[in-house]
Amino acid sequence: GDTAMLAAQVRRRSLAAVGRRCLSSMPPLSANELRLLQQVSRLEERVHELEEQLPARVQPARITDWDNLGFGITPTNGHVRYTWSSKTSSWDAGRFISDPYVNLHVHAGVLHYGMTLFEGCKAFRCKDGKVRVCNLGANAERLRSGANRLVMAPVPSMLFVEAVHWAVRANAEYVPPYGSGGSLYIRPFLIGSSPVLGLQPCSEFQFMVSVIPVGNYFGKGPIKGIDAKIMTEFDRAAPKGTGDVKAGGNYAADLLPLKHAKADGFGTTLYLDCNEHKYVEEFSVSNLIGISSSGTYVTPRTTSILPSITNRMLMHIARDMGIAVEERPLLWEELKSFREIGACGTATVVAPIQSITDGQARHEFGAFEQLHSLRDALQAVQHGEAEDKWGWMVEVAC
Repeated sequence: GDTAMLAAQVRRRSLAAVGRRCLSSMPPLSANELRLLQQVSRLEERVHELEEQLPARVQPARITDWDNLGFGITPTNGHVRYTWSSKTSSWDAGRFISDPYVNLHVHAGVLHYGMTLFEGCKAFRCKDGKVRVCNLGANAERLRSGANRLVMAPVPSMLFVEAVHWAVRANAEYVPPYGSGGSLYIRPFLIGSSPVLGLQPCSEFQFMVSVIPVGNYFGKGPIKGIDAKIMTEFDRAAPKGTGDVKAGGNYAADLLPLKHAKADGFGTTLYLDCNEHKYVEEFSVSNLIGISSSGTYVTPRTTSILPSITNRMLMHIARDMGIAVEERPLLWEELKSFREIGACGTATVVAPIQSITDGQARHEFGAFEQLHSLRDALQAVQHGEAEDKWGWMVEVAC
Protein backbone atom coordinates (compact mmCIF):
# COMPACT_ATOMS: atom_id res chain seq x y z
CA GLY A 1 0.00 0.00 0.00
CA ASP A 2 1.89 3.04 1.32
CA THR A 3 5.29 1.48 0.64
CA ALA A 4 4.37 0.65 -2.94
CA MET A 5 3.02 4.18 -3.50
CA LEU A 6 6.20 5.75 -2.09
CA ALA A 7 8.36 3.54 -4.28
CA ALA A 8 6.35 4.47 -7.36
CA GLN A 9 6.49 8.21 -6.62
CA VAL A 10 10.23 8.23 -6.01
CA ARG A 11 10.84 6.12 -9.12
CA ARG A 12 8.83 8.50 -11.33
CA ARG A 13 10.59 11.58 -10.03
CA SER A 14 14.09 10.13 -10.27
CA LEU A 15 13.53 8.74 -13.74
CA ALA A 16 12.10 12.05 -14.91
CA ALA A 17 15.12 13.95 -13.60
CA VAL A 18 17.60 11.57 -15.22
CA GLY A 19 15.55 11.45 -18.45
CA ARG A 20 15.52 15.23 -18.81
CA ARG A 21 19.26 15.32 -18.29
CA CYS A 22 19.96 12.58 -20.85
CA LEU A 23 17.84 14.22 -23.54
CA SER A 24 19.23 17.74 -23.18
CA SER A 25 22.27 19.35 -24.74
CA MET A 26 23.25 21.26 -21.60
CA PRO A 27 26.87 21.93 -20.56
CA PRO A 28 28.70 19.75 -17.98
CA LEU A 29 27.08 19.33 -14.56
CA SER A 30 27.62 21.97 -11.89
CA ALA A 31 28.47 21.03 -8.30
CA ASN A 32 24.85 21.56 -7.19
CA GLU A 33 23.50 19.49 -10.07
CA LEU A 34 25.96 16.72 -9.27
CA ARG A 35 24.79 16.68 -5.64
CA LEU A 36 21.18 16.48 -6.80
CA LEU A 37 21.93 13.54 -9.07
CA GLN A 38 23.76 11.82 -6.22
CA GLN A 39 20.65 12.30 -4.09
CA VAL A 40 18.55 10.79 -6.90
CA SER A 41 20.91 7.83 -7.01
CA ARG A 42 20.55 7.29 -3.26
CA LEU A 43 16.78 7.53 -3.55
CA GLU A 44 16.82 4.93 -6.35
CA GLU A 45 18.82 2.61 -4.12
CA ARG A 46 16.20 3.08 -1.42
CA VAL A 47 13.47 2.33 -3.96
CA HIS A 48 15.20 -0.94 -4.83
CA GLU A 49 15.36 -1.82 -1.14
CA LEU A 50 11.65 -1.09 -0.71
CA GLU A 51 10.79 -3.07 -3.84
CA GLU A 52 12.47 -6.11 -2.31
CA GLN A 53 10.02 -5.88 0.59
CA LEU A 54 6.97 -5.83 -1.69
CA PRO A 55 5.16 -9.11 -2.40
CA ALA A 56 6.18 -10.59 -5.74
CA ARG A 57 3.71 -10.09 -8.58
CA VAL A 58 4.73 -13.47 -9.98
CA GLN A 59 5.79 -16.23 -7.62
CA PRO A 60 8.67 -18.49 -8.78
CA ALA A 61 7.56 -21.95 -9.81
CA ARG A 62 8.37 -25.02 -7.73
CA ILE A 63 9.05 -27.87 -10.12
CA THR A 64 8.73 -31.48 -8.99
CA ASP A 65 7.99 -33.31 -12.25
CA TRP A 66 11.08 -32.70 -14.39
CA ASP A 67 10.28 -35.51 -16.81
CA ASN A 68 7.17 -33.73 -18.07
CA LEU A 69 8.53 -30.21 -18.23
CA GLY A 70 7.12 -28.47 -21.29
CA PHE A 71 8.54 -25.84 -23.62
CA GLY A 72 6.99 -22.61 -22.41
CA ILE A 73 7.18 -19.80 -19.85
CA THR A 74 7.91 -20.95 -16.28
CA PRO A 75 8.40 -18.29 -13.54
CA THR A 76 11.92 -18.31 -12.07
CA ASN A 77 13.75 -16.30 -9.40
CA GLY A 78 14.40 -13.37 -11.72
CA HIS A 79 16.57 -11.90 -14.44
CA VAL A 80 19.75 -9.84 -14.82
CA ARG A 81 19.61 -6.29 -16.19
CA TYR A 82 22.32 -3.83 -17.26
CA THR A 83 21.84 -0.26 -18.51
CA TRP A 84 23.98 1.72 -20.96
CA SER A 85 23.80 5.54 -20.97
CA SER A 86 25.10 8.01 -23.52
CA LYS A 87 26.12 10.23 -20.58
CA THR A 88 28.82 7.80 -19.53
CA SER A 89 29.12 5.82 -22.79
CA SER A 90 29.36 2.71 -20.63
CA TRP A 91 27.35 -0.06 -19.02
CA ASP A 92 26.49 0.03 -15.33
CA ALA A 93 27.26 -2.76 -12.83
CA GLY A 94 23.98 -4.54 -13.45
CA ARG A 95 21.22 -5.72 -11.12
CA PHE A 96 19.36 -8.94 -10.42
CA ILE A 97 15.61 -8.25 -10.56
CA SER A 98 12.91 -10.65 -9.37
CA ASP A 99 10.00 -8.83 -11.04
CA PRO A 100 9.52 -10.16 -14.62
CA TYR A 101 8.19 -6.82 -15.88
CA VAL A 102 10.02 -3.90 -17.51
CA ASN A 103 9.00 -0.26 -16.94
CA LEU A 104 9.48 1.71 -20.19
CA HIS A 105 8.68 5.18 -21.46
CA VAL A 106 5.70 5.11 -23.83
CA HIS A 107 8.00 6.37 -26.62
CA ALA A 108 10.88 3.97 -25.97
CA GLY A 109 12.74 3.12 -29.18
CA VAL A 110 12.03 -0.59 -28.84
CA LEU A 111 8.27 0.05 -28.89
CA HIS A 112 8.17 2.18 -32.04
CA TYR A 113 11.21 1.41 -34.16
CA GLY A 114 11.93 -2.24 -33.37
CA MET A 115 15.26 -1.57 -31.62
CA THR A 116 15.64 -5.09 -30.27
CA LEU A 117 17.99 -8.03 -30.67
CA PHE A 118 17.97 -11.34 -28.86
CA GLU A 119 20.02 -14.50 -28.48
CA GLY A 120 19.26 -18.08 -27.49
CA CYS A 121 21.62 -20.37 -25.59
CA LYS A 122 21.40 -23.11 -22.96
CA ALA A 123 22.80 -24.36 -19.68
CA PHE A 124 22.94 -28.07 -18.87
CA ARG A 125 23.35 -30.12 -15.72
CA CYS A 126 25.97 -32.57 -16.92
CA LYS A 127 26.72 -36.19 -16.12
CA ASP A 128 29.23 -35.16 -13.42
CA GLY A 129 26.61 -32.98 -11.70
CA LYS A 130 28.17 -29.68 -12.77
CA VAL A 131 26.26 -26.95 -14.61
CA ARG A 132 27.77 -25.79 -17.90
CA VAL A 133 26.81 -23.26 -20.56
CA CYS A 134 27.38 -23.84 -24.25
CA ASN A 135 29.41 -21.68 -26.65
CA LEU A 136 28.61 -18.26 -25.17
CA GLY A 137 31.42 -16.55 -27.08
CA ALA A 138 29.63 -17.20 -30.37
CA ASN A 139 26.38 -15.74 -29.01
CA ALA A 140 28.19 -12.66 -27.71
CA GLU A 141 29.81 -12.08 -31.10
CA ARG A 142 26.50 -12.46 -32.97
CA LEU A 143 24.75 -10.01 -30.61
CA ARG A 144 27.57 -7.50 -31.10
CA SER A 145 27.25 -7.83 -34.88
CA GLY A 146 23.52 -7.16 -34.63
CA ALA A 147 24.07 -4.15 -32.36
CA ASN A 148 26.41 -2.61 -34.91
CA ARG A 149 23.83 -3.15 -37.66
CA LEU A 150 20.98 -1.54 -35.67
CA VAL A 151 23.18 1.23 -34.16
CA MET A 152 22.72 -0.01 -30.61
CA ALA A 153 25.25 -0.05 -27.78
CA PRO A 154 27.33 -3.22 -28.25
CA VAL A 155 27.58 -5.55 -25.27
CA PRO A 156 31.22 -6.48 -24.51
CA SER A 157 31.87 -10.24 -24.54
CA MET A 158 33.03 -10.23 -20.91
CA LEU A 159 29.86 -8.48 -19.79
CA PHE A 160 27.73 -10.86 -21.86
CA VAL A 161 29.34 -13.91 -20.26
CA GLU A 162 29.20 -12.35 -16.79
CA ALA A 163 25.48 -11.64 -17.18
CA VAL A 164 24.67 -15.16 -18.36
CA HIS A 165 26.64 -16.77 -15.52
CA TRP A 166 24.92 -14.45 -13.02
CA ALA A 167 21.45 -15.35 -14.32
CA VAL A 168 22.22 -19.08 -14.28
CA ARG A 169 23.74 -19.00 -10.77
CA ALA A 170 20.76 -17.09 -9.38
CA ASN A 171 18.39 -19.66 -10.93
CA ALA A 172 20.52 -22.77 -10.42
CA GLU A 173 17.64 -24.77 -8.98
CA TYR A 174 15.86 -24.43 -12.33
CA VAL A 175 18.54 -26.27 -14.32
CA PRO A 176 16.82 -29.60 -15.05
CA PRO A 177 18.57 -32.68 -13.65
CA TYR A 178 20.84 -34.79 -15.82
CA GLY A 179 18.91 -37.48 -17.66
CA SER A 180 15.60 -35.59 -17.75
CA GLY A 181 16.14 -34.40 -21.31
CA GLY A 182 15.68 -30.81 -20.20
CA SER A 183 17.90 -27.74 -20.07
CA LEU A 184 17.86 -24.14 -18.89
CA TYR A 185 17.00 -21.98 -21.90
CA ILE A 186 18.83 -18.64 -21.72
CA ARG A 187 17.47 -15.56 -23.47
CA PRO A 188 19.89 -12.59 -23.58
CA PHE A 189 18.34 -9.56 -25.28
CA LEU A 190 19.12 -5.92 -26.00
CA ILE A 191 16.57 -3.10 -26.32
CA GLY A 192 16.52 0.63 -26.98
CA SER A 193 14.87 1.91 -23.80
CA SER A 194 15.05 5.72 -23.97
CA PRO A 195 12.27 7.80 -25.59
CA VAL A 196 12.70 8.94 -29.20
CA LEU A 197 10.21 10.60 -31.54
CA GLY A 198 12.03 10.86 -34.84
CA LEU A 199 14.02 7.90 -36.13
CA GLN A 200 17.37 8.06 -34.37
CA PRO A 201 19.53 5.91 -32.08
CA CYS A 202 18.53 5.73 -28.42
CA SER A 203 20.49 7.43 -25.64
CA GLU A 204 19.88 4.47 -23.32
CA PHE A 205 19.89 0.72 -23.84
CA GLN A 206 19.05 -2.17 -21.57
CA PHE A 207 20.67 -5.58 -21.79
CA MET A 208 18.82 -8.35 -20.00
CA VAL A 209 19.25 -12.08 -19.49
CA SER A 210 16.27 -14.22 -18.53
CA VAL A 211 16.24 -17.99 -18.08
CA ILE A 212 13.49 -20.59 -18.37
CA PRO A 213 13.66 -24.34 -17.64
CA VAL A 214 12.50 -26.32 -20.66
CA GLY A 215 11.92 -29.96 -21.39
CA ASN A 216 12.68 -31.92 -24.50
CA TYR A 217 11.37 -29.82 -27.40
CA PHE A 218 9.82 -32.91 -29.01
CA GLY A 219 8.33 -34.33 -25.81
CA LYS A 220 8.26 -38.05 -25.11
CA GLY A 221 8.44 -40.86 -27.62
CA PRO A 222 9.93 -40.96 -31.12
CA ILE A 223 10.61 -37.69 -32.92
CA LYS A 224 7.99 -36.98 -35.56
CA GLY A 225 8.90 -35.46 -38.90
CA ILE A 226 7.72 -31.95 -39.76
CA ASP A 227 5.89 -30.98 -42.94
CA ALA A 228 7.16 -27.70 -44.39
CA LYS A 229 5.62 -25.38 -46.97
CA ILE A 230 7.57 -23.14 -49.34
CA MET A 231 6.43 -19.53 -49.12
CA THR A 232 5.82 -18.14 -52.60
CA GLU A 233 3.85 -15.03 -51.58
CA PHE A 234 6.24 -13.86 -48.84
CA ASP A 235 9.98 -13.22 -48.49
CA ARG A 236 11.88 -13.53 -45.23
CA ALA A 237 14.70 -11.04 -45.81
CA ALA A 238 16.43 -9.03 -48.52
CA PRO A 239 20.11 -9.65 -49.40
CA LYS A 240 21.23 -6.28 -47.97
CA GLY A 241 18.68 -6.15 -45.16
CA THR A 242 18.79 -7.48 -41.60
CA GLY A 243 18.32 -11.19 -42.29
CA ASP A 244 21.83 -12.01 -41.06
CA VAL A 245 21.28 -10.53 -37.57
CA LYS A 246 18.91 -11.75 -34.86
CA ALA A 247 16.56 -8.77 -34.91
CA GLY A 248 13.10 -9.17 -33.44
CA GLY A 249 11.41 -7.78 -36.54
CA ASN A 250 12.70 -10.66 -38.64
CA TYR A 251 10.59 -13.04 -36.58
CA ALA A 252 7.48 -10.87 -36.43
CA ALA A 253 7.48 -10.81 -40.25
CA ASP A 254 7.10 -14.61 -40.30
CA LEU A 255 3.96 -14.69 -38.14
CA LEU A 256 1.47 -14.20 -40.98
CA PRO A 257 3.13 -16.69 -43.39
CA LEU A 258 3.39 -19.20 -40.53
CA LYS A 259 -0.26 -18.69 -39.68
CA HIS A 260 -1.21 -19.44 -43.30
CA ALA A 261 1.04 -22.51 -43.41
CA LYS A 262 -0.38 -23.95 -40.19
CA ALA A 263 -3.93 -23.32 -41.39
CA ASP A 264 -3.05 -25.55 -44.37
CA GLY A 265 -1.76 -28.29 -42.06
CA PHE A 266 1.99 -27.58 -42.23
CA GLY A 267 4.36 -27.34 -39.28
CA THR A 268 6.72 -24.68 -40.59
CA THR A 269 7.58 -22.36 -43.47
CA LEU A 270 10.54 -22.46 -45.86
CA TYR A 271 11.74 -19.34 -47.65
CA LEU A 272 13.50 -18.99 -50.99
CA ASP A 273 15.74 -16.12 -52.07
CA CYS A 274 13.80 -12.94 -52.81
CA ASN A 275 15.55 -12.18 -56.12
CA GLU A 276 14.79 -15.29 -58.17
CA HIS A 277 12.91 -17.64 -55.82
CA LYS A 278 15.27 -20.43 -56.87
CA TYR A 279 17.61 -20.82 -53.91
CA VAL A 280 16.55 -22.13 -50.49
CA GLU A 281 17.36 -19.96 -47.49
CA GLU A 282 15.80 -20.68 -44.08
CA PHE A 283 12.89 -22.27 -42.30
CA SER A 284 10.70 -20.10 -40.08
CA VAL A 285 13.11 -19.88 -37.11
CA SER A 286 15.80 -22.35 -38.14
CA ASN A 287 18.68 -22.87 -40.54
CA LEU A 288 18.23 -25.58 -43.17
CA ILE A 289 20.70 -28.45 -43.25
CA GLY A 290 20.63 -31.49 -45.49
CA ILE A 291 22.40 -34.69 -46.39
CA SER A 292 22.83 -34.97 -50.14
CA SER A 293 22.55 -38.15 -52.18
CA SER A 294 26.34 -38.53 -51.87
CA GLY A 295 26.25 -38.18 -48.06
CA THR A 296 27.58 -34.60 -47.91
CA TYR A 297 26.40 -32.20 -45.19
CA VAL A 298 25.08 -29.16 -47.11
CA THR A 299 23.69 -25.91 -45.73
CA PRO A 300 22.75 -22.75 -47.69
CA ARG A 301 24.91 -19.64 -47.48
CA THR A 302 23.70 -16.17 -48.50
CA THR A 303 24.00 -12.67 -47.03
CA SER A 304 20.40 -12.80 -45.77
CA ILE A 305 20.65 -15.99 -43.68
CA LEU A 306 21.19 -15.80 -39.92
CA PRO A 307 24.43 -17.64 -39.03
CA SER A 308 23.20 -20.40 -36.72
CA ILE A 309 25.54 -21.28 -33.87
CA THR A 310 24.03 -24.77 -33.64
CA ASN A 311 24.62 -25.24 -37.37
CA ARG A 312 28.24 -24.17 -36.93
CA MET A 313 28.77 -26.70 -34.13
CA LEU A 314 27.14 -29.47 -36.14
CA MET A 315 29.48 -28.70 -39.06
CA HIS A 316 32.50 -29.09 -36.76
CA ILE A 317 31.17 -32.43 -35.51
CA ALA A 318 30.40 -33.61 -39.04
CA ARG A 319 33.96 -32.90 -40.17
CA ASP A 320 35.27 -34.68 -37.09
CA MET A 321 33.18 -37.73 -38.09
CA GLY A 322 34.67 -37.67 -41.60
CA ILE A 323 31.59 -36.19 -43.30
CA ALA A 324 32.20 -33.71 -46.11
CA VAL A 325 30.67 -30.28 -45.36
CA GLU A 326 29.57 -27.68 -47.90
CA GLU A 327 28.23 -24.22 -47.08
CA ARG A 328 27.05 -22.71 -50.36
CA PRO A 329 24.11 -21.45 -52.40
CA LEU A 330 21.62 -24.31 -52.70
CA LEU A 331 19.01 -24.55 -55.46
CA TRP A 332 15.54 -25.81 -54.54
CA GLU A 333 15.71 -28.13 -57.53
CA GLU A 334 18.86 -29.72 -56.08
CA LEU A 335 17.40 -30.00 -52.59
CA LYS A 336 14.63 -32.26 -53.92
CA SER A 337 17.21 -35.01 -54.44
CA PHE A 338 18.57 -34.93 -50.85
CA ARG A 339 18.29 -37.95 -48.58
CA GLU A 340 17.68 -36.05 -45.34
CA ILE A 341 16.54 -32.54 -44.43
CA GLY A 342 16.63 -30.92 -41.01
CA ALA A 343 15.83 -27.59 -39.33
CA CYS A 344 18.46 -26.67 -36.76
CA GLY A 345 18.50 -24.20 -33.88
CA THR A 346 19.12 -23.82 -30.16
CA ALA A 347 15.72 -25.12 -29.06
CA THR A 348 15.55 -28.20 -31.26
CA VAL A 349 19.22 -28.89 -32.16
CA VAL A 350 17.95 -30.61 -35.32
CA ALA A 351 14.30 -31.23 -36.19
CA PRO A 352 13.55 -33.75 -38.97
CA ILE A 353 11.74 -32.44 -42.04
CA GLN A 354 9.74 -35.26 -43.59
CA SER A 355 8.28 -33.29 -46.51
CA ILE A 356 8.43 -29.95 -48.30
CA THR A 357 5.46 -28.80 -50.38
CA ASP A 358 5.92 -26.40 -53.28
CA GLY A 359 2.49 -25.31 -54.50
CA GLN A 360 0.65 -28.59 -55.05
CA ALA A 361 3.77 -30.77 -55.30
CA ARG A 362 4.83 -32.61 -52.12
CA HIS A 363 8.42 -33.83 -51.90
CA GLU A 364 9.18 -36.42 -49.22
CA PHE A 365 12.52 -37.19 -47.61
CA GLY A 366 13.89 -40.39 -46.17
CA ALA A 367 15.15 -41.59 -42.85
CA PHE A 368 16.70 -39.15 -40.41
CA GLU A 369 19.75 -41.34 -39.77
CA GLN A 370 22.83 -39.19 -40.38
CA LEU A 371 21.35 -36.00 -38.95
CA HIS A 372 20.10 -37.96 -35.94
CA SER A 373 23.64 -39.20 -35.25
CA LEU A 374 24.96 -35.63 -35.47
CA ARG A 375 22.26 -34.43 -33.10
CA ASP A 376 23.13 -37.16 -30.61
CA ALA A 377 26.83 -36.31 -30.86
CA LEU A 378 26.24 -32.63 -30.06
CA GLN A 379 23.93 -33.43 -27.17
CA ALA A 380 26.51 -35.86 -25.78
CA VAL A 381 29.03 -33.01 -25.64
CA GLN A 382 26.46 -30.66 -24.08
CA HIS A 383 25.58 -33.17 -21.34
CA GLY A 384 29.19 -34.05 -20.55
CA GLU A 385 28.93 -37.58 -21.96
CA ALA A 386 31.53 -37.04 -24.71
CA GLU A 387 34.80 -35.15 -25.00
CA ASP A 388 34.45 -31.44 -25.73
CA LYS A 389 37.18 -31.10 -28.35
CA TRP A 390 36.24 -27.53 -29.22
CA GLY A 391 36.03 -25.94 -25.78
CA TRP A 392 32.35 -25.02 -26.12
CA MET A 393 31.24 -26.01 -22.60
CA VAL A 394 32.14 -23.75 -19.65
CA GLU A 395 31.27 -24.49 -16.04
CA VAL A 396 29.09 -22.09 -14.06
CA ALA A 397 30.05 -21.82 -10.39
CA CYS A 398 26.67 -22.64 -8.84
